Amino acid sequence: MKHRLALPLGLSLAVTLVAALAVPVAAPSGAAAATAADPEPLRTVRVSTSAQLAAAFADALPGDRIVLADGTYSMVKLADKAATAAHPIEIEGSTLGGAVVTGGQLEVARSSHVVVRGLAWRNASTLKITDSTNVRFTRNDLALTFPKPADPASARHWLQISGEGSGYHRIDHNSFHDKTVLGNYVTVYGGATQISQHDRIDHNYFGTSPAQPENGGEAIRLGVSTLSDSSSFATVESNLFEDCDSDAEIVSLKSDDNTVRYNTIRSSAGVVSARRGDRNVIQGNVFLGEGKAGTGGVRLYGDDQVVYDNYFEGLRGSGFTAALQIDGGDVDGSGSTSAHWRVHRATVVHNTFVDNTSSIEVGANYTYPPVDSVVADNLVVGTAGPLFAELKQPAGITYAGNIAWPTGSATVGITATAAQVRVANPLLVSSGGLRRLSTGSPAVDAATGTYSFLSDDVDGQARDSRPDVGADELSAAAVTRHPLTTADVGPAAP
Repeated sequence: MKHRLALPLGLSLAVTLVAALAVPVAAPSGAAAATAADPEPLRTVRVSTSAQLAAAFADALPGDRIVLADGTYSMVKLADKAATAAHPIEIEGSTLGGAVVTGGQLEVARSSHVVVRGLAWRNASTLKITDSTNVRFTRNDLALTFPKPADPASARHWLQISGEGSGYHRIDHNSFHDKTVLGNYVTVYGGATQISQHDRIDHNYFGTSPAQPENGGEAIRLGVSTLSDSSSFATVESNLFEDCDSDAEIVSLKSDDNTVRYNTIRSSAGVVSARRGDRNVIQGNVFLGEGKAGTGGVRLYGDDQVVYDNYFEGLRGSGFTAALQIDGGDVDGSGSTSAHWRVHRATVVHNTFVDNTSSIEVGANYTYPPVDSVVADNLVVGTAGPLFAELKQPAGITYAGNIAWPTGSATVGITATAAQVRVANPLLVSSGGLRRLSTGSPAVDAATGTYSFLSDDVDGQARDSRPDVGADELSAAAVTRHPLTTADVGPAAP
């Protein structure tokens, strides 16, 4: 049997943050591009008023550490500051969350190697990183107080990355919560033709964003239609999303070559969508619907998307918000960059689906069914509806090595050979908050495919030479990943 970590449900975000208010901010963490070094500041500048803060920004030099005393501040622009990895400019609160921004706007413009750490944001203006590189935004708590707009379709993006040559930013260990108007928590743009590259968004809390009347309320959006043919190489990992209901796309990928991995999405009415762009990888995420209407998993368009090692349970969406939607397209090979581009060569392998309203759907929407896709070595169990549903006849889909266990009123849903979809009880047991394989399961050592990218499972345990079907590998190795709680992310997390 696998050794599992018994995890508590975790403290609420509010309790965690309140407890952290009096905790001093950690020593400077070095370059914003996540270098290992922790350089000593060349100069520490302590401020206690907005006027002093503005003066410190204007006079900032590489190696400065600007420390805000507890109190309230109006934020200003920081521009044209060329710091270095060895000597970044660091802006931080003297205690975590004790310095509260109540006015003004922060824009880091035409700068490099800037760190913004440990502030609470309660202002009515967005934050911007423009024409810059190696900016780190870490351990901040954001609950921006936008007034209701006269036009409900007008959007305000809380943290926006844009500009020519932008890249190598890190957005980590922040809390984004209580969004009440249309807009994204984090939006990544770029210049005229190229999206910002090599950004990392990790260990953040995204929560409490109620449904909005228009599209455009994603928690994270990587790209925009006009930049969707450019490669971002972004990584979105180890974030917790809770009650993110303001858009059917919680994470929207509108660029090429991104990785979305190790995130936990709980009770959120939407999906991770490869909306526009190619060669995106969605790996090792945990989707827990908790019975909430509209909760979904992953939706695909475009070429060469890869989805593996993900766990989907209790999701109540279908169609656009099915647990896994390999969707149809409204253009094929050419057309508007804002269209839904036909799926070619999707690879969907080693995922586990448990008691979802709709688990694996193919071609639910639009005109062109997916082409030459692989659905293999997935484990699907459920008590109602078809476990596999082809809403359009796919062109050249390959099913292999899947295991299905329909009970109650559920059906397999497609006509398949035993080599394509084997009907068998996988003998799942509850462990660590998920349903996992147990000794004697027919899924053990039963995978039929070989994939160069498959190295570990949803728990971070190594796959052996004969991998198990589904997201879980039966193993006695240490569990290195688990479903995230508020204790694992945000400003006060380890």
